[in-house]
Amino acid sequence: MAKETDYEKLNLPSDPKLPAWILTPKEEKLIFQRWRKKAFKQCDELIKVYIRCSNSYQNPWDAMGHCKDFNDAQLACMKEYQQLKYLDIERDILIQEKNAKKQG
Repeated sequence: MAKETDYEKLNLPSDPKLPAWILTPKEEKLIFQRWRKKAFKQCDELIKVYIRCSNSYQNPWDAMGHCKDFNDAQLACMKEYQQLKYLDIERDILIQEKNAKKQG
C-alpha cells in the first residue's frame, strides 16, 4: 500500500504567469488534506469518547449497541465539518496564500 504524501510539508511552486486561482492537482490534494485534518480536529473529543466506549467492550456487538449514541454524535460532527463549503474555505485560504507569495 502506497504511503500518502503530506503536501503540507512540500513546496508547491506555481507558475508565476498563471493567476493564483488556478490550482494544480497537488494544491487540490493539499486543500483536501487541510480540510480533512480540520474536520477531525473539530470532532476529536467526540471521536475519543466513542473509541473509549467501544474499547471497553470485548465483544464488538456489545460495543455497537452500547456506544451507538457516541458513534452517532461523532459521525454527525464529521458530517457537519466535511461539507463542501468548508472545502471552499480551504481553497480560498490557499489562493490568498499564493497571492501573498506573489506580492511578497
